[in-house]
Amino acid sequence: MTPAQFSEYCKLSPEEFKALLEILNDPELVEWAHLIADQCFIPETAGNAPDLPDGEQLAKAWFAAAFFGADAAKEHYRKKGLPVEVLYETMTDITAWLRNSKRNHGIIGLSHARSWEVMLWHGEVTRHGRLECNTESFYDGPELTDESGSALVKKDDPVIQLHIPEDGPMDLDSCGRSMKRMSEFFAQYRPDYHWAGFSCVSWLFDPQLLPMFPNHSNVLKFHALGCSYPVDIKADTKFRVFGSFDPDTIKNPTTLQRNAAVFLRSGGVFKEGGLFIPRKAVEAVNYDLEKLFIRNSAED
Repeated sequence: MTPAQFSEYCKLSPEEFKALLEILNDPELVEWAHLIADQCFIPETAGNAPDLPDGEQLAKAWFAAAFFGADAAKEHYRKKGLPVEVLYETMTDITAWLRNSKRNHGIIGLSHARSWEVMLWHGEVTRHGRLECNTESFYDGPELTDESGSALVKKDDPVIQLHIPEDGPMDLDSCGRSMKRMSEFFAQYRPDYHWAGFSCVSWLFDPQLLPMFPNHSNVLKFHALGCSYPVDIKADTKFRVFGSFDPDTIKNPTTLQRNAAVFLRSGGVFKEGGLFIPRKAVEAVNYDLEKLFIRNSAED
């Protein structure tokens, strides 16, 4: 894969493509990048990340390592029987983290989410439109039941585990189309995978955070589609909301930032939150999540 092809698949901006070429012209960074690729991005040789000094140079090297690992990822997808087009769409995730790094650290590189990108390159997580999902995951929350007491999902049931990239709005239309594509993906490539529904564990669904969103928020609409459950894991909400900046220095803060800052000043600790959307619920409305939202709202 050429740098230009990598740029096209990842949807790099001209500035990001230029940064990649500059990294590839730096012999020390290339050496680091090959080491990272061999030990992380290439499935056959993957193990622990190499012990290299953290900082700007390492962030840049990880960016180039993703490029060096792209051809191995294509071959790995082929061996797993997954279409290469899914890999190309999945690779767009890297741009969100490149821009996160530029926004927070002034570096076009992978300053964060390094192990996450490795999972995507290995085909453990794939992207299908607006959302991403694990290619295999088992429910790890409490048993959930419907109004009649029948189980909707119980521990270790197969689920489609959703992930929400930070590179776009969570409107119900695009999320519904994405979830439908996932169901078609599993039907074609994992017909033996009898999933119970869509599960998502995210900082966005922390019960302490949800009231801080404005009433018209897409997050609140999405959360209303299913059943919530507690997750006793500390979340990186402060970084997600404020980046590397002090909450008190944010100019023109959003409603969420204002509310989150008050919560943090009071000593609050954000947690992850869980959401489960039953398969039969989304299939009943043919993945039209707006219909599901209206139906659930009427029932409430």
